[in-house]
Amino acid sequence: MINEKIETRHYIINSVRMFISIILLIFFSDYVQSKQAPKSTPRNLTYAFSNNVSINYELIGYGEKKIVLLHGFGTSLHTWDDIKDLFPEDEFTLYLIDLKGFGNSSKPEDDKYTIQEQAVIVKQFIKDINTDSLYLIGHSFGGAVALVTQISLLKEKSKTKISKLILIDCLAYLQELPVFMEYLRTPLLNESSFILPNKLRAEYILEKIFYNKSMINKKLIDRYVAFYEGGGYAYSFNMSALQINPYGYEEIIKAYKTITTSSLILWGKNDQVLSVEYGIKLSKELPNARLEIINECGHVPQEEKSAVTFEKIYAFIKE
Repeated sequence: MINEKIETRHYIINSVRMFISIILLIFFSDYVQSKQAPKSTPRNLTYAFSNNVSINYELIGYGEKKIVLLHGFGTSLHTWDDIKDLFPEDEFTLYLIDLKGFGNSSKPEDDKYTIQEQAVIVKQFIKDINTDSLYLIGHSFGGAVALVTQISLLKEKSKTKISKLILIDCLAYLQELPVFMEYLRTPLLNESSFILPNKLRAEYILEKIFYNKSMINKKLIDRYVAFYEGGGYAYSFNMSALQINPYGYEEIIKAYKTITTSSLILWGKNDQVLSVEYGIKLSKELPNARLEIINECGHVPQEEKSAVTFEKIYAFIKE
């Protein structure tokens, strides 16, 4: 009987200890989670540049390092979907912009779609972020806008500084445009192209810009289909294409030597839209730039080689 009572007492004591341990574990877990930085939720916001131009952008993260990202021609901020979540949100704040005429930004019929006019909007957006310095990333057409934005900021000796410039397969020189761009520059052909199913347009473009065709799946096609949906695209695409080689662009090229900002130029080795030779040329004209070529990659490294692209960007920023 005595042994049974002792065993019963030990059982009760052990059960109480286990219960207390579980309660403490739950409490401690909740306490640790409460002390961690809150998980941020991406927010879609609108920047009112003027009475008839509103710029859609996505805000991600809450870190001290601020990055503005500019997409290429005919796409939107969703070109960064494969890379944006790789940036630690407690370290970075990302501003993913839909340039005027693209994505969910305004598409007014005002004939103002030059690279310089896009840069005016981006420059004001950057100033209104109210930060002393930030990082600017531009892909293709967005790279051209980034270059002109930085040239303008340096020229006016703005208090707002771009700490580092990252250019991905950047449209930096006058050149013969791809066939699909020439179509967009012709109003009749441009209008006709929008009669075609968006899926066919998306598949055609993806075949041109991806090196690894096996990556062209339904998810990617659907993303590009969304780039062409909604009203106003026929006009904004036509005007942007017509004005992509604006008068006076040679003056912009001459100003590259004034960009002393530390710059990283990333280029897909197999880019069929903008040859890697342009990347080599640009790296020699920017005084403080280096070129890194991504093998087995086409025109959109942030989509085709997202992990590699992020690693190179992150390492460059951390230098």
